[in-house]
Amino acid sequence: MKKYDIFRNIYEIFSRFFLDSNYDEPLDTPKSRLADEIREAHQEWIRAQKYFQWVSDPELVDHAIFTEEAARRKYIYLLNQAKNQGISTEELK
Repeated sequence: MKKYDIFRNIYEIFSRFFLDSNYDEPLDTPKSRLADEIREAHQEWIRAQKYFQWVSDPELVDHAIFTEEAARRKYIYLLNQAKNQGISTEELK
């Protein structure tokens, strides 16, 4: 290993710990990923409800019903996953 490589490695390690400009960003943890999924699923459910209210074509009503039900079940499933992992709704905010 050359002297240059050693110094470069030391600098990279040092910069990760002391010069990283992203140190204020929260860590991507399983809990934060689950919280993001739950928020997205809730928005998906709301969009599906609005779509159901908007649809007037009889051929699309069934599609709207199935879409809304699927989104609702996904949201409930993710909430149950959080509950099973011992994560409270306050922690998900």
